[in-house]
Amino acid sequence: MTFELTIWDWGVIAFYFAFIVGIGFLFRRVNRNSSDYFRGGGNMLWWMAGMSAIISGISTWSFTGAAAKVYDSGFLLPLAWFLGTLIQIPVLWYMAPRFRQMRVVTSVEAICRRFGFGTEQFYTYLVLPMGLFWGGIGLNTVAVFMSAALNIDMTISLIGLGVIVTVMAMAGGQWAVAASDFVQGVMLFLIVSVVIFATLRLPEIGGLANMFAALPERQTDFTYTGRLAIIWLWLITMQISTLFYTLNMQGEGAKYLLVKNGRQARGMIVMRFVLSAIIPLMILMQLPALCAAVVFPSMAEVFPNLKIPEEGAFVAMAFYTLPQGLIGLLICGMFAASMSSMDTALNRNAGFFVRNIYIKYLNRRASEENQVRVGKVFTGIFGGLVILIGLMFDSLRDINLFDIFLLLNSMVLVPTVVPVALGVVIKKTPSWSGWSTVLVGVAVGAIAKGFYSPERFARVMGYLQPLTDQEIIDSRFVFISLAVIACSSVWFLVTRLFYERSGKAHRESVDAFFTDMSTPIDPRRERIEDQDAMQYRLVSLICLGFGGFVLLGVFIPNALFGRLAFLYVGGVMVGIGVVLAWVGRRAGRSGPPSMGDVSSRDEGPSRPN
Repeated sequence: MTFELTIWDWGVIAFYFAFIVGIGFLFRRVNRNSSDYFRGGGNMLWWMAGMSAIISGISTWSFTGAAAKVYDSGFLLPLAWFLGTLIQIPVLWYMAPRFRQMRVVTSVEAICRRFGFGTEQFYTYLVLPMGLFWGGIGLNTVAVFMSAALNIDMTISLIGLGVIVTVMAMAGGQWAVAASDFVQGVMLFLIVSVVIFATLRLPEIGGLANMFAALPERQTDFTYTGRLAIIWLWLITMQISTLFYTLNMQGEGAKYLLVKNGRQARGMIVMRFVLSAIIPLMILMQLPALCAAVVFPSMAEVFPNLKIPEEGAFVAMAFYTLPQGLIGLLICGMFAASMSSMDTALNRNAGFFVRNIYIKYLNRRASEENQVRVGKVFTGIFGGLVILIGLMFDSLRDINLFDIFLLLNSMVLVPTVVPVALGVVIKKTPSWSGWSTVLVGVAVGAIAKGFYSPERFARVMGYLQPLTDQEIIDSRFVFISLAVIACSSVWFLVTRLFYERSGKAHRESVDAFFTDMSTPIDPRRERIEDQDAMQYRLVSLICLGFGGFVLLGVFIPNALFGRLAFLYVGGVMVGIGVVLAWVGRRAGRSGPPSMGDVSSRDEGPSRPN
């Protein structure tokens, strides 16, 4: 089997990259202040912000690191995702409006309101480098895919992709990122559905009804690569971690700062419920990786140059099933999946620098125009740093992306999540409870990693046989994660004993923060400009433009299936563009009058912002 792109594939890719950069310039004039640039003015509609949030949870890692896990162990990971969704939906139905009602521009500003200036600065200097680091890993994951799919050097792939994302984020800010996420998310789901359909119709698979019989035993038997007790511990730990990440005001909560009010935030949750529970999207997207184990029993023979050959499982199935031109469109979809993780490292982290460092230390009188200008400069600087981190990460890693993510999550991310998750449901803690909990968690993580050994874990579990390689990875993740979560949570709760000794200013700030979170947003009183028609109009133009180009693919010399696939993807995108344009015209006629030059920044009932 060869992996070569045709001239039609290269043409689709070239148009796509030019189109993405153009989106940034399309939204350039919408950014009139720092709130517009860093969070879309807190004025987005549910469907745009919701798709951006969903695609950020997918990322290219879903088609590389996660695909490798699914190729090796089957339905275990999709089951963990589905159970996590059942936990997230009811929690977010309550919390999403409250996250939006924090009334801040950046999530670190919410940390300041909850814990005070010291914890805000602690998180700023912690989250900024971590965001760049995770952005580098996210860029590396998409570069892994691209280098395998395009058969080009990993370094060239990584640098080229990083530059394109940086230019788009610099030009258009959060508006451009969210709009591109919506269009690319739709396109990604459509083209992946074509891959799924083409995979299931292969004679080796025999359709969905016969797929389970065709799959190897390791993919349907959860105990094939590990003992049941360790698997259950892994699943439980994943769900506990999911609960903390769902409550996280700095991570999950930041997604809801984009929308205009609590009702729109709940619209995002309905969208997530439909695409994650009613239509189990994350499970369906892994069907090609599952079936790759049937078609390609040895991925090392397919991708001899990849460090972890199994990470190319989805790529292999795409090349095996899709006609010319559609491969290029799929590669565009994979690139789309990386945009949101890059946004975290670029636009959002530039917001942290400007709002939490620049205007507090370097230029207290900075105008809104100056903040936007500095934000663009540092978006570019952070883009360069992310590229460097991605290059260094690729040269150092020797285990697969999935296991790296789990290890780093348990040791680094979990300690930072615990206080900002518990802090939105537990009110009476002193200002130092935030940063001290992080330090306790990091220390416990380091101690737990040093204390863990496969032999000791096997003795505790009563196993006579040594742990397998996969059991070692899973049990280490379970041991470190549970130790960090338990000790950090206990410490945070103990700090409540010192709340009454906190200063009056801290107690008043916390009271105001929780009051704002429970107070619905009044767009008129808080002087939020109506921008609904603008969103419908610009996103409809993007859908019509890109969908129209995809429709031209029906003229590529393919068999009937290939032509129908282009008609399906392009037709649906054009149809969505027509609907958005129609709704936008109605919104323009019936919406409230424009508020002219009034700033779109919120002014909360307790604290202007």
